[in-house]
Amino acid sequence: MPEPVISKQTLYRARYVLPIISSLVEDGAVLVESGLIRAVGYYRDLAETHPEAVLVDFGESVLLPPMVNAHAHLELTAFSDWAAAAGEPLAPQNFVDWILWLVRIRMDVGEDQLKASLEAGLKASLLAGTGAVGDIFTSLNAVEAYLESPLYGQVFAEVLGHDLDLIEARLLSIKSLTVKPPAKNLGWGLSPHATYTLSASATDLVFAFAKEFALRCTIHLAESEPESQFLRDGTGAIADKLFSTAKWDPLLSQPPGCSPVRSLCSEGRLKEGDLIVHGVHVNPADVAMLKQRGCSVALCPRSNAALNVGKAPVTDYLNAGIPLALGTDSLASSDSLSLWDELAFAVEWFAETAEPRDWLEIATLGGAKALGIEKRMGQLAPGQEASFQVVTLPSLPQVDALEETLCASGNDVNVTHLYLAGENVLL
Repeated sequence: MPEPVISKQTLYRARYVLPIISSLVEDGAVLVESGLIRAVGYYRDLAETHPEAVLVDFGESVLLPPMVNAHAHLELTAFSDWAAAAGEPLAPQNFVDWILWLVRIRMDVGEDQLKASLEAGLKASLLAGTGAVGDIFTSLNAVEAYLESPLYGQVFAEVLGHDLDLIEARLLSIKSLTVKPPAKNLGWGLSPHATYTLSASATDLVFAFAKEFALRCTIHLAESEPESQFLRDGTGAIADKLFSTAKWDPLLSQPPGCSPVRSLCSEGRLKEGDLIVHGVHVNPADVAMLKQRGCSVALCPRSNAALNVGKAPVTDYLNAGIPLALGTDSLASSDSLSLWDELAFAVEWFAETAEPRDWLEIATLGGAKALGIEKRMGQLAPGQEASFQVVTLPSLPQVDALEETLCASGNDVNVTHLYLAGENVLL
């Protein structure tokens, strides 16, 4: 008769343990067994009650949940190289001109280049302490790039255009992909690109498809004033430049005459669990509608600053109880895929709108909620999967200054370990 298998317990110790959902612990530890967290607390207490546990001591470091990058375009990781090769290395700072610049450069990039760029983005995310992503996916033939990635989250297949035949063909291709997940811990979602890159009929088609196949949606929404102007009356730079370049006829789809948020909520397109990205140009009525719909908002402040589109009303979102997350957007509008960098910028840009503890929650548990994986990631608590990052700083502060220091440190944060479900994926 074979002997019973004894599950090994491991005690991970660090100078600071930050569970997110409970108070910071100095000289803390996390007890892990079979890939799950069994206990979180003071090292001395857990060592006394679990003397058989194997100790892994991270010393002068901070142990906390992985970052969750709720909005990224990992296919565009190599974009700066493509732009340089095209002789257009400098990004326009006008929103519509920037879109045309991005599309123009992207059109000359081959599928092998896109796949390699996506693979590089997946690796860069892990090195930055990111455990989950909400990735926008356009090149469907590159799906194998995800297969071996240990990342969690959602891969949102993007749809845009005005030709209904092409939209239907795209949705059929996406349907064929969704028979199996992109990777072990990644699920499928759908990304109707934006209200101005889909006609009203196409928008209805895409959101109906998402509801039929129970796919979470994410959409770039209320990002810029040109978008709001176009939806109000069909005029402005989007009509004059973007539509003319794409050879779309703005008269074929009458503008709804309202805000971008209202255009989706009043028609019942957005559903509970959907994620809007940017949410800069919203009014109090828009915020109330997003709350009623049960949507989350992914903030991308570095991208918004680079494109001069304005600041999202973070205080209004927080007061309304709308879940917030952070995203790096693409390397066509941000400097890195590090959410630590995004966090540092957000805290400074949205000065005094939230406490450091709140921002750390937005960057971790907030992103997990936005992607529907909060039962697996985003907090350190008994029963959760043992997913955490271990980071060091040039100098660790005293306990009362740690959260503020972490938020402000950006690229001074050194990610030494990233555990997902009990396995160190940075080996």
